[in-house]
Amino acid sequence: MFKKLLSALICPIMLLPLFSAAIPASAAQIDEKSAIVGKWMWGSTIADLGADGAEIMMSKCADEGITDVYLLVKGTGGKLGYLKTQYKELLTRKNRDVLQETIDAGHKRGIRIHAWICVVEDEAYKSNHPEAGMWHYIRARDNNFITPYDEGYREYIGNVARELAAYEIDGLHFDYIRYNHNANGWSEKDFENLAAMGANVERVKELVETTWGYHGRTANSSYIFNAYKNGDPDALIIANYRKNNIKELAKHIIDQARSVNPNLIFSAATMPEGAYEASYADLHYGQNYDVAAELYDYICPMAYSTNYGKAENWVVTLAKNSIDKGNKVVMGIQVFDSATSTRIMAEMEHIRQLMKDPKYGSGMLGTVFFRSGTFDYAKATYDTVNKIITVKIDNTSSNAYTQVRVDAKNGIKFTNASIGGGIHESTKITVSSNGSYVTFKRSNLLPAGKDGYLYLKYEGEIDPSKLPVLIRMHNSSTELRVYTVVCDTSASNADMGEPKFSEPEESTPETTEIETTEAETTSEPIPESTEQPEPSDGEGEGKPSLLLPIAIGAAAIAAIGVGVLICLKSKKKLK
Repeated sequence: MFKKLLSALICPIMLLPLFSAAIPASAAQIDEKSAIVGKWMWGSTIADLGADGAEIMMSKCADEGITDVYLLVKGTGGKLGYLKTQYKELLTRKNRDVLQETIDAGHKRGIRIHAWICVVEDEAYKSNHPEAGMWHYIRARDNNFITPYDEGYREYIGNVARELAAYEIDGLHFDYIRYNHNANGWSEKDFENLAAMGANVERVKELVETTWGYHGRTANSSYIFNAYKNGDPDALIIANYRKNNIKELAKHIIDQARSVNPNLIFSAATMPEGAYEASYADLHYGQNYDVAAELYDYICPMAYSTNYGKAENWVVTLAKNSIDKGNKVVMGIQVFDSATSTRIMAEMEHIRQLMKDPKYGSGMLGTVFFRSGTFDYAKATYDTVNKIITVKIDNTSSNAYTQVRVDAKNGIKFTNASIGGGIHESTKITVSSNGSYVTFKRSNLLPAGKDGYLYLKYEGEIDPSKLPVLIRMHNSSTELRVYTVVCDTSASNADMGEPKFSEPEESTPETTEIETTEAETTSEPIPESTEQPEPSDGEGEGKPSLLLPIAIGAAAIAAIGVGVLICLKSKKKLK
């Protein structure tokens, strides 16, 4: 399959590249020097900001260096977040087209817009067409997943794809393009289809019942997976059957969309197991990474490492294995729940290094953060002539900031600090005695919904290939997740006032006003365990787009997730 996305190369002087140029509506392809910095975003994130929500949010995205927005227009609830549809009864809002608004606001700022759809889970369709529901092995149709080969649903989702392709979107992004669990997908029709493929139906039932402990059997959770690994013919038939059902559904949707717009980018959010555990991916999800390479321009493995109890370099394993299977990769980065600054920073650094790898760099296209609304951002611009770092902080939370801490990194130290526009004039500034960090404190340092500026004098030389600062922010109750953009060009001081520095207060090097610890889990994925809530509809009123195969620890901390970006003067060339 011809790939519209050309190989992404990365300049060695950047952490993640940013290119800014207006994207024509028909220009969806990415130049070989581009890299993706994306956000998954709910429609309500924009709608809740008011009539100018798309302009406000896309302006913020441009400031953050976001190149791609994946806007939820069909969630797991089955509601539709766009107006130009024949299914008016499914609209989340009947007098507003958030998709069109986002396209208009995004394109004029050089941001690609992908329509994000949840495919196999659809509560509204299941409610209206219960016969299309997927069968659980013992509980019948007790879920909102749809049988992937159901003809009525294939017609419906194909129509949705054509409607979305008629918009000037740049891509169509698939979520839940999979079964949700090995225990689902067991109707009489499924057994008939398996028998037609040569399966021994009684052996198939024994594999499933023994694995999950159904019908009085003692559960052995590895039973069907070990059978697959050992080449059991019936386990292999089950895997091939599920893979083929998902492949054919995805191919149908792609063909329908392509019939309207042949230049669309097709991508999919994928469960990470497909990169390293084929038995689990094939038998649970029918989501095979070799097959994905045939279908999509790139995949987005959901590398939510803390929820899987994995180390920071797990993103490298996922990326390399995915690329080895023929995929282009935009890595899904966790910026919710127990994500911490050190973890996110480490993952971003691993990805940066991989982008420069001679073997894997061309397949590593960038990152996408889950999700907009779960983190704030800051922007640091350094002036190497006057030795000043200007920090813009944007409070998108509902509470005032009470503290900001800026850590000096990689060869610099701070000598002084000051505040600018937007920051409360009574803010207390403390520079550590060794210059390793500065803190800014005040009960209402920066009100909700406002932005402000901080200035820091530094000594030493900034290495453009490394992060010079780490910015962390607090409100009254918790430390926030922060996405930090770092730019190598000086910001204009026109709207923030001339920096004025006075003698700072000192603290001892041991003072650490903000400390976080990693909330690690050690659990391996366990089938049919606690589920992470999911996006419910086009309004976006749901939870993270992931069915986690592990039980998430109750001690997950509210910590920060920081992605890092070095802004360049280069322009993004699009075909």
